[in-house]
Amino acid sequence: MKNMGQGVVAGGILVVLAILVYGLFASPNYSSLKGSGPGKGGGAGDPGQPVAMNVGLMAPDGVSNPAPPQSVAPVSEFIPAKPQLAEAHWQGMEVIPLTSELKKKLNLPMNTQGVLIDEVTLQSIQAGLLAGDILVAVNSRQVLSLEDVYRESRGVQNQESVVLTVTRSGQWKNFQLLAAPGENLGFAQVETAPMILPGDIKPHRYRGPCTMCHAIGQTGHLVPDPDGIILPPPAIKAGVPRPHMDRGPCLACHRIIP
Repeated sequence: MKNMGQGVVAGGILVVLAILVYGLFASPNYSSLKGSGPGKGGGAGDPGQPVAMNVGLMAPDGVSNPAPPQSVAPVSEFIPAKPQLAEAHWQGMEVIPLTSELKKKLNLPMNTQGVLIDEVTLQSIQAGLLAGDILVAVNSRQVLSLEDVYRESRGVQNQESVVLTVTRSGQWKNFQLLAAPGENLGFAQVETAPMILPGDIKPHRYRGPCTMCHAIGQTGHLVPDPDGIILPPPAIKAGVPRPHMDRGPCLACHRIIP
C-alpha cells in the first residue's frame, strides 16, 4: 500500500510537469520568441517578428505604470493651433514684442522697430546689453519680431560669437555676444503667453481674443505660483533689529515673543 501511494504521488507530479512544459512550448509568446530571428517564424510563412511583451513601464520609484505615454492634451484644455509668441530667451537675454502699447508706455516713437530687451543676465549682460535696449539686428540681419529672433538665432547657433545691433536712447550700438567658453550660442527658446483659467478676467486692456495668445486650462502652470507663495512670517523677539526695510509695525505681520 505504501509503495502504491508513492507511485500515485510520483505519477501526479509527472502529470503536472508535463502540463507545465506543454503550456510553455505551446504558448504564443514562446512561438514568437522562438521565431524572432530571420527564417524562424512562429507560424507558416512568418519571417520572424519582435516579441510583443506585455510588460508595464516602470516609474523611477519602481512603481509599475502600464499606461502608455500621453501626447494629447486632456479634452478640458484648449490649446490654440498657432498662438502668438510672447517672449524669447537667448544667452541670458529675454526679448518681447515691441507693441504699440509698449511704445506708448516707454515714450518711444511710434515708428520704432525691433523687439524689446526687457531682461539681461549671463552672457548678454557681459556683452554690455541693457534692459530697455531695442534689438534691431543679428549679424546685420534685421529682426522685427520674435519669429525673426528665433530664425536668426538658428542661423548662428553653432557659432561662438555674434554681433547684435540695438537702439538705445535713439542711438544705434553694436555689441558682440560671446558664448560661454567651450560652448556655442545655441538658439532662442520661444514661449507663448501663459495658460489662463476658463472664465478668468483679463488683467490688461483688450488685445484681441484671449486664445490669440493664451491656452485655456489649468495644467499649464502651478497655482499658486511657487515663486509667489508667501509663507507665514516667523515669530520674532522683541527688540531684535529687523532684517529688511521698514514695512510698518512688526506686529502687523509677526508674532512678537519675549
